[in-house]
Amino acid sequence: MTRLLNKYLFDENESKKKIRKYLLIIICIIYGGICIAWVLTHFPGIVGDQGHVCDLAQTFFNGDLEEYFPKASYAGVPMRRYMEAYHQQIPLSAIFSVHFKLIHMPFRESLRVYNVISILLISLCLYKITNELSKKYEINKVRFFFLIFTFLSLPMLSTFVYGDLPSLLLCLVAVYLVMRYVETKKLKYIMIASISTMFAYMMRMNSLIYIIAILIYLGLNIFKNRKENKLKQNLIEIAILLGFILITVMPAKLITNYFLEKYDMDKENSYPNVSYFLMAMEEGPRYNGWYSEEIGEYALKNTKQAKEEYPERIKERLKYFLENLDYAFEFYSNKIASMWTENTYGAVWINKYDDVMNEKLVPVLSFYQKAWILLTCICILVMLVQNRKNLSLELLLLLTIFVGGFAFHILWEAKSRYIIPYIIILVPLASIEIKNLKIGGKVL
Repeated sequence: MTRLLNKYLFDENESKKKIRKYLLIIICIIYGGICIAWVLTHFPGIVGDQGHVCDLAQTFFNGDLEEYFPKASYAGVPMRRYMEAYHQQIPLSAIFSVHFKLIHMPFRESLRVYNVISILLISLCLYKITNELSKKYEINKVRFFFLIFTFLSLPMLSTFVYGDLPSLLLCLVAVYLVMRYVETKKLKYIMIASISTMFAYMMRMNSLIYIIAILIYLGLNIFKNRKENKLKQNLIEIAILLGFILITVMPAKLITNYFLEKYDMDKENSYPNVSYFLMAMEEGPRYNGWYSEEIGEYALKNTKQAKEEYPERIKERLKYFLENLDYAFEFYSNKIASMWTENTYGAVWINKYDDVMNEKLVPVLSFYQKAWILLTCICILVMLVQNRKNLSLELLLLLTIFVGGFAFHILWEAKSRYIIPYIIILVPLASIEIKNLKIGGKVL
């Protein structure tokens, strides 16, 4: 059906171009209106990490250490300790504080405006990435618009005041721009891409998956063209790659160190990342490998002990998995399923509906988005089989992001919201047209 619509709407007929243009404008206006209406009619509390990041931002805005630093945060520890432990939140709080200065008030709900803008621009970036793929593959644009505009969790998450959506947008901008850089060799593209990843990394450290995939893509292009280019050109390409890394990573570290030194905090007393790997290997109160308060709170309050004890617990857990392979297989199967089959992706939970509404909304949304992800994956699998001898580096870049995110969250603490960036990147891949299938000699 989408193929027929695609042929009808996206041919070169001038009258259809006008129809297509007006139809897309109407759809985009409706989609934008839905996002705006959602933010204006849903007011979940800004709590947990959202609230703590905003508290830090307000501290930076007011310059009053006594307003929030003594205040109890997660697990009852003072905000000062939260900032010292989770100092990866400092760059995001600094960005939020700049917003507060621009509007001359610490109005937290106003940060949701960036989510709405990000959602609309995410759709545009995915479209631009899909257009890059269209230079080597036939694209079903009807399928693209259907998939992106009916992924319902995205507008629902516009109420979540955190770095998720803006950082995803910035990562997608970088993906598109590095594709343009490889095609044109114009430095402006790689420079803007590095600035995009710089801010994405400030807002969400999980952006590293996208950043690493981009570096692999750039590295593969250098390797691919090594014989055609002169030695000088290859060295320039490598220097650009190193510059990209420095621009991406260094500003976040400089901002973090600046605030830690300003408020006389111990850099070595940060929350141990090893605890997230341990959580990923333990049966938790929610699902296998999800966040565990027992592990997390102990690490927060006893950082030095956790850094010594948790690596040993990981070794013991690995030994147990190796000695009980059936259990290990079942454990990780259940962990993966708990992330990838929770098809609201945390959107219902974040909006804090009551139990009655949850019972009505969750089954409907889960059923639809299960069908959505199933359709997407089937389209991609068929497309990969059909194009197995013609996989471009651009296509492999998108696949690397997905596979990297999938693999990383097997090893890291699980949460269904975390996998949204890797689902979104599937949309351009699923939009590549599937050739006629033959079954029993008949063309389907």
